[in-house]
Amino acid sequence: MFDKIPILLKTTHSDTELLKRLEWFLEQPGCTWILTQSGEEKLPELTISRRGVCLSIGSERLSFHPSMALIRLINLQRGGTDRYLEATQLNAGDSLIDATLGLGTDALIGAWAVGNMGSVLALEQSPVLAALVRDGLNHFSEIIHNPKNVDKQNSWAALVEASRQIQVHWGDHGKILANIPSNSVDVVYFDPMFRHTLEQSGSIQPLHQWSDHSPLHHEAVIEACRIARHRVVLKERKNSTEFRRLGFETLLGGRYSPIDYGVILV
Repeated sequence: MFDKIPILLKTTHSDTELLKRLEWFLEQPGCTWILTQSGEEKLPELTISRRGVCLSIGSERLSFHPSMALIRLINLQRGGTDRYLEATQLNAGDSLIDATLGLGTDALIGAWAVGNMGSVLALEQSPVLAALVRDGLNHFSEIIHNPKNVDKQNSWAALVEASRQIQVHWGDHGKILANIPSNSVDVVYFDPMFRHTLEQSGSIQPLHQWSDHSPLHHEAVIEACRIARHRVVLKERKNSTEFRRLGFETLLGGRYSPIDYGVILV
């Protein structure tokens, strides 16, 4: 399992801030970090540099960056639509559980939608991804410096604010959902990792190294329906049989998109 893989943790410089960041990673639960590598086996590496944090294995690189969230928010602030928001119907002040965080793009858009009076609880089963995204959120304002484009400036400032609304928790979402009181959140969202890598998606491929590929369990959906006040939403591949298996009604739209959304109203 991905939570048992030893990962070499290192910094590029001996700056006080970088060393503090390394100590922070050492405290994150579930991860198996090592500080020195012996033997010939090439281990995955998490490198903390002045430019950010990067997780690498072989030639593949993975880092937290809100690039797609930024593009989506620029479109939204120009009056465009977003299929995720159409599916979740999130409003200011709502509470959201993102049960499958990944790299957090949807969680950021959700946090922007619910605003300062709302909340986002983000669950991630991979301890490495949970730590990577939590660190990225902690250092969110450092990722992009002084964008010159006005639309990008406004959207970036909005995402910085939204990032503060997200609480990241590591663990099995089924177990966590089972311990949440009934009718206590507005929306529960699932985006299980595609079980077959999309060849055209370079950003998704490295993520597969660190993600759970198991199908979503029906028991987790039942728990989500118990705790949600308004709706449970599932994102899956277009024409996926998962919607019918799990009891979701597929939403129309996104004719040329490789993904669909399903909804259960509660």
